Amino acid sequence: MPGRILVVDDVATNRLILKAKLAAAYYDVLEADCGQAAFDAALAEQPDVILLDINMPDMDGYTVCEMLKSCPETSHIPVVMITVHSAPKERIRGLSVGADDFLVKPINDMALFARVRNLLRVKMVFDELKLRDSTSKELGLTGFLETFEEAEANRSTVMLAPAAGAQGEAWKKEISKMLQVDVIGTCSEREALNMARFEQPDAIIVHQRLMEDGDSLRLISALRARSETRQAVMIYVVSDGSIETAATALDLGTSDYVMEPFEPEELIIRLRTQLRRKREFERLRSNVRDGLKMAVIDPLTGLYNRRYATQHMQKIVERADNIQKEFAVMMMDLDRFKRINDTEGHDAGDMVLKEFSHRIQENVRGVDLVARMGGEEFLVVMPDAGSMVAKHVSERLRRAIESKPFITKSGTELHITVSIGVAIGQPDGGDPADLIKCADMALYQSKSSGRNLVSFHQAA
Repeated sequence: MPGRILVVDDVATNRLILKAKLAAAYYDVLEADCGQAAFDAALAEQPDVILLDINMPDMDGYTVCEMLKSCPETSHIPVVMITVHSAPKERIRGLSVGADDFLVKPINDMALFARVRNLLRVKMVFDELKLRDSTSKELGLTGFLETFEEAEANRSTVMLAPAAGAQGEAWKKEISKMLQVDVIGTCSEREALNMARFEQPDAIIVHQRLMEDGDSLRLISALRARSETRQAVMIYVVSDGSIETAATALDLGTSDYVMEPFEPEELIIRLRTQLRRKREFERLRSNVRDGLKMAVIDPLTGLYNRRYATQHMQKIVERADNIQKEFAVMMMDLDRFKRINDTEGHDAGDMVLKEFSHRIQENVRGVDLVARMGGEEFLVVMPDAGSMVAKHVSERLRRAIESKPFITKSGTELHITVSIGVAIGQPDGGDPADLIKCADMALYQSKSSGRNLVSFHQAA
């Protein structure tokens, strides 16, 4: 998961060491040697994560973090503070000004990369939601976000999965005292899974050692896999002091972790920060979903229509130019679709289009743009995807349509195939309409070569 990391430290040797480690893992690394330079770089370069040293000559890391979180253009960028001090008061102070985590020098590589991966996933989701919301606004749809005060009025539910009943009661007392939330407790892994299904909590705090010998990592994995708890905040309490355990929890989908022993205030601040982030994500999702339904959603398939696709493609082109990465554009057309309407009727044709749309969505990423351009013609645009990825995905899509028949309401089996044309967009701008035209030319080649094929546009 490559990304852009800003390393901030006034000691050149420290920056070089971190840069070497991150560059070896194929991250793009930026550097700043003081607080003001860090703020300026964050504003201009929009990194995905900031690694921020606390001790600097012009201003300390707490001040820099507060500046970053107070600025609308940088408030969404995750910040990890780096310090030689591991005292709880240092962590609490940093978390209070908006830091996402702390790394103590000398930095443990596993802790570094696990946290970076975790924060990059969060940033990627946020960026995609912001991108879609920006497109919605340009189309003249609803406003951006409801106010924070309005969101605060919606009371959250926090579910606890502690190591012991007394511990759960202590957590509940502290959380209820400092946050306006509803707190529910569980006494086993099984009860936690069942209760989560019905209560759909906004946040879940899971202790490493569950009661009744439950497996806490298995619980995290199961909760993240379920649709009703997929978006919930999950905080993992590590009791064995192991960075490996914390890293595994993050990779399984935990939002954050805290090491025992910890001050109750630290857990509360981490929980508050994660709930705030969740509300922000929910507002973005709701705004995009509801605002787009009437204007830019195809009513038959539920996919985006041509109007949205052309607007959103421009954003993808601009982003590719900013990060200097290729992207793939696919045009797809159902083979001999008119014959289905003529022989089976339009109801069967509509069923095929809906099932076709479903199969496309099952075989692409959540960040990819999928749109119905009209009739039986569809568009897929994949950010950060070159020719090798495009070849693999387009063939997978072709097989997904061909491999299983489409069943009509009357029980008739229809064997459908699709022709696909692919063009690769380069990180140097370009007109979205021209890229679609190139993919269309490749699609025509697939049609003329016998159908049920994938063809790539060859640049002149």
